[in-house]
Amino acid sequence: MVVEVCVGSSCFLRGSEGVVKAFQSLIEEKCPGQAVLKGSFCMGQCTTGVTVRIQDRYFSCVTPQDVSALFEKYILPNVR
Repeated sequence: MVVEVCVGSSCFLRGSEGVVKAFQSLIEEKCPGQAVLKGSFCMGQCTTGVTVRIQDRYFSCVTPQDVSALFEKYILPNVR
């Protein structure tokens, strides 16, 4: 399972660092070694960042507060 968070300049200014930290914490706590978190430069969604890609699905306007719901719905069921 691969999770990518855009860390390009636009997404960085919109808080991608907090999104990365939130995903990293959940992955380490709930599924260590089963999901890979990657930073990615521009995903082409600059006006709707922070952009996250989980497998082949893209999510826009992601905030640290959104991470738990995305994790529970799209990551956790696929790593167990």
